[in-house]
Amino acid sequence: MRLISIVVAASLGLAAAGPSLADGASSKAMKAKTPDAVFERDEPAQASMALTREGAVWRVAFRAGGVPNGAATAADCELQAVGPQDADGVIAARLAPFEGELNAITAADIGANPPVIQVRVGPEGVFVEDGGAAARFCGLGSDIDGFYRRMGDFD
Repeated sequence: MRLISIVVAASLGLAAAGPSLADGASSKAMKAKTPDAVFERDEPAQASMALTREGAVWRVAFRAGGVPNGAATAADCELQAVGPQDADGVIAARLAPFEGELNAITAADIGANPPVIQVRVGPEGVFVEDGGAAARFCGLGSDIDGFYRRMGDFD
């Protein structure tokens, strides 16, 4: 499926209740799946975000460098979150367990109150509001907030 407009998909009633943390896809399944769209950010540090449909919800996967701070620059960060998209094009994704190349987070790490990452989808890209996920699960100085420009859609 070609991702033309996530807002259109949401208006078709694809925004359903979010899955429990136990419903998250395994990292092996995620590695085999091609993202529906990829986004990149340059400031305040390099970051990328992949958006992948998983039934009625979206998985957002982040890889971000630390905010430049000389020798104190944080190591690269990796986070994944899953959630539905509302009629306004906003994905409210709760941090989800995953095992990635840079980071692994379990349900026990996340606890009962997972941070919610807001991803506001627009025609040029997405605007991300972290909700405290990077500060809690990545190195001091990590950041995933901000505008990511659309780099491509995949079939």
